Amino acid sequence: MSGAMSLGYLVFEVSRPDSWRAFAVNILGCQVADHVAGETWALRIDEAAYRLLLRKGKADDLAVLGWAMRDEKALRELEVRLETAGVAVESFSVDDLAARHVAVGLRFRDPRGLVNEAVVGLPLADTAFTSTVTPHGFCTGEFGLGHAVLAVGRDTAAMEAFYMDVVGLRLTERIDTKIGPIKVDGAFLHCNRRHHSLALIAVPSRKRLLHFMLQVKRLRDVGMTLRRARLAGISPSLDLGQHPDPDGTVSFYAPTPSGFDFEIGAGSGVIDPATHRTEIKTITSDWGHQPSLRMKLRGAVDLIADKFRRAA
Repeated sequence: MSGAMSLGYLVFEVSRPDSWRAFAVNILGCQVADHVAGETWALRIDEAAYRLLLRKGKADDLAVLGWAMRDEKALRELEVRLETAGVAVESFSVDDLAARHVAVGLRFRDPRGLVNEAVVGLPLADTAFTSTVTPHGFCTGEFGLGHAVLAVGRDTAAMEAFYMDVVGLRLTERIDTKIGPIKVDGAFLHCNRRHHSLALIAVPSRKRLLHFMLQVKRLRDVGMTLRRARLAGISPSLDLGQHPDPDGTVSFYAPTPSGFDFEIGAGSGVIDPATHRTEIKTITSDWGHQPSLRMKLRGAVDLIADKFRRAA
């Protein structure tokens, strides 16, 4: 399956779409798209007509994982795996196709109920991508938009089996460590040469999305985004740091208007899916990425809430 798909787009259900739009443009460096793809707002980071979609709602969380398939053959192979595994699959309606501006698409849910969509390709915008705050743009292309990290709670085995055996991602590495008071066990999954397009982390969380990542082309833009965030009163959740090789990303994390985090990074390493060997990492960073007090408290609250749910 390597190279047959990429993380194409994300749909966020947000309570303040106009504030989110301003944040995405002024802090992240996105461009407002001409085509809203059936949602309240659509945002660009490259030549694609959309990459981040904002849907008005109360959840303030990830609503859809959108996968861009290489061709219809790859899409049909995915459909067969889903049906063989007993996963309900819904073909896009005429309205869905018109909204997403694609010729063919499927919709299905993971074991925790998160909607996934798979489409053949993504529509291209009529104009070049421009951003006044991130003028050199983002690394996308064959790698997809970046990555998403999901909290899977106690459903680790089911979620890993679904995204690897059914959707077709492959294991890059596992993590076994702690961030503050929280034990972090997780799997980082790839579907092309990007180190990971999806990660599944076994931590308690009120939200299904822990963070999403956008990769800028220049290290300078990581620092400039951090500066803009601080000036806007957005304090990092994890300060500037670098992940260990083969990822190697230099990045920071900070909260979005919805409460889950974004990560802006540069210098990410790539893997060769044909020869890559899975590793187990006991650290998340070679240096930096110090957690804020807010992040530690949020983790502690989620941990306590999870213990109460287990006891109930």
